Amino acid sequence: MEKKFQHIADLSEICFQEGIKYIVISPGSRNAPLINAFYDKFRDSCFSIVDERSASYFGMGLARYSGQTVVLICTSGTAVLNYSPAIAEAYYSGVSMLVITADRPAEWIDQQDNQTIRQQNVYANFIKGSFHLPENINDLKAVHKTIREAIKLSRSGLAGPVHINVPVDEPLYFDIPPASNLGKPSAAARVKSLEMPADLISAWKKAKGILIVHGQDHPLSGVSYVLQMLSVRKNVVVVAENISNVRRGNVINSDDLLLRHSGHLLKTDPDLLIYSGGQVVSRWMKKYLRDLKNVETWRFGPEDYEMDTFRQNNRIISHHAKEVYEYLYSIPSPEITEETFRKSWLEALDFTNEKISQMLGSMPFSEVTSMKTILEMVPEGSVLELGNSTPVRIFQFFSYPRDVEVFSNRGVSGIDGCMSAAVGTATASKKLTILLIGDLSFVYDSNALWNRRLPSNLRIIIFNNSGGGIFNLLEGPSEKPAFQDFFIASHPVDIQKLAEAFNLHYFCCRSEDELIKTLPGFFEQSEKAGVLEIKTHQENNKIAYLKMMNK
Repeated sequence: MEKKFQHIADLSEICFQEGIKYIVISPGSRNAPLINAFYDKFRDSCFSIVDERSASYFGMGLARYSGQTVVLICTSGTAVLNYSPAIAEAYYSGVSMLVITADRPAEWIDQQDNQTIRQQNVYANFIKGSFHLPENINDLKAVHKTIREAIKLSRSGLAGPVHINVPVDEPLYFDIPPASNLGKPSAAARVKSLEMPADLISAWKKAKGILIVHGQDHPLSGVSYVLQMLSVRKNVVVVAENISNVRRGNVINSDDLLLRHSGHLLKTDPDLLIYSGGQVVSRWMKKYLRDLKNVETWRFGPEDYEMDTFRQNNRIISHHAKEVYEYLYSIPSPEITEETFRKSWLEALDFTNEKISQMLGSMPFSEVTSMKTILEMVPEGSVLELGNSTPVRIFQFFSYPRDVEVFSNRGVSGIDGCMSAAVGTATASKKLTILLIGDLSFVYDSNALWNRRLPSNLRIIIFNNSGGGIFNLLEGPSEKPAFQDFFIASHPVDIQKLAEAFNLHYFCCRSEDELIKTLPGFFEQSEKAGVLEIKTHQENNKIAYLKMMNK
C-alpha cells in the first residue's frame, strides 16, 4: 500500500512534467489534498475562483487563448455539475482542459452523505474521456499511466476536455508526500500522415466553381495565410466570417449581408463545397448551403464525431484544415476561361458594401452604429471577445482592424460564461482585451468580476438595451403575450453600482458624440479594469438591425 495521497502528489507532478502552466481552483474541503498538492507545485500559476461555473469558463478562456491545457480542480457534489456548461463549450470548441474533481469514497454514494452525487462519467455526453482513480492505490504505475493517458487525450486530434475523478477519504488535511520518481514525460503523439483521396483531387482539378467556407478558428491555427492565397484563384471563393480570424485577400467576411442584399446576383452554384473550422454564425449562409443541389461536399477537421452541418452527405478528411489546404494549393489551377462563379460573388460583395455604406449614414444611434464606431477605434494589437446573442451577430456586419484577434464562445453559443471566458483571455494574453457584451449576459455572468486577480487590461463594453434585445429583432416572439416578461426579461440591476462594487472604472454613453469622445480614454492603460455602458433604445436598435438585414 502506497503512502496516503501519494497518487495526488504524483498527479500534480505529472501535470507539471507535461508542461501544464495554469491551475484554476475552487475552494472546498473534499478537494483539500488536491489544492495543497497543486499549490505546492504551481504556486502563482494557481488561480482561486469561488464560483465553479465562472471558474471553469475562466479556465476555458485561459486554455483557448494560450493553446495550452488548463487544469480545473473542485470539490465534490454540485460543484462538479457547475462545471458542465464550460465543459460542453470546450468540447465543441476544441479547447484542452483537464477537469479534476474530488469525490467521496464509493460506500458513501447514495447514502445521504454531504456533497455526494454519482460523479463517475458525469460529463459523458460532452467529454473526450472520463477516468476514475482507485480509492486504494496498489499499483502506482498504473495510476501514472492513466494520468498521462488523460492529458494526452485532451490534446490529441481535436483538443477537448478530459475528466479525472479522484475519490478522497478522510483525514483530508494530511501532509502531502513528495512526488515519486516518475521518469520522463510521455512522448509527443504521432501525427497521422495525410492521405488525400483521389476523388477529391479529381474534383479539385476540374471544378469551375469551388466554395470554401471556414468557420470560427484560432488566430494561430495557420489556416489564414493559405486561404488568402486560395482566395485569389479564378475558380475559388473563400467565405470566412470575422470570428474565423481569416481576412485579407479576396476573403468574404460579411456572408450574411451579402446573401440578404445581393444573393440574387449569384449566377451559378459551386461544383465543389469545402467546409472547415468551427461554427458559422450566419443563418442565411447555412440555409444557402443546405439548399444547394448536387454539389460534392467535403469536411476538413480532426473531430472525433461525424459531422454533416449542411446536409450534403459530405465526406470527411479527419485532418487539420491547414495541411489539407496546403496540399490543395500545391495542385496547379485549371485553365479557366470564364470566371462566372467567382466574379458573381465578388460583384455581389461590392454591391453589398456600397449599399450598407449608404444605409449607415442615415441610421439612428443604436447598437449597430455603436459597433461600427467601436471597431473603427479599437487599437491594433488588441483582443476582441464577443458576447453571444446580439453582439456577435452585429459584429459580422463590419470589417475590423487587421491586427486584432477575435474570440467568442460559439461552441454551444450560450450567454452564461462570456465574461468569465473573457477574463481568462485577458489573463493569458496580457494585451488590451475588449469584451463586447449585452446587458443581460453581463448581469448573468457578473460573478466573473469576483476574481481577486482581475486583469487590468480588461475592458468591458455593455450594450444596454434593457433586457434580451435580440428577441425584439426576431420574427415571432414580440407577437406573443409572454414577450416582455419571458423573452426580453428586463432586469433591475444598476450597472454603474455593480461596476463600482467590484472597484472597476465606469463610463457611460448615450450618443454617438459621447462614444467617440469616451473611447480613447477608455482604451488607455489603467491600473484596473473598466466598464463602458452604452445605453440605447430598443426601437432604434430594431430599426437599424432590420435595415442591415434588408427587412
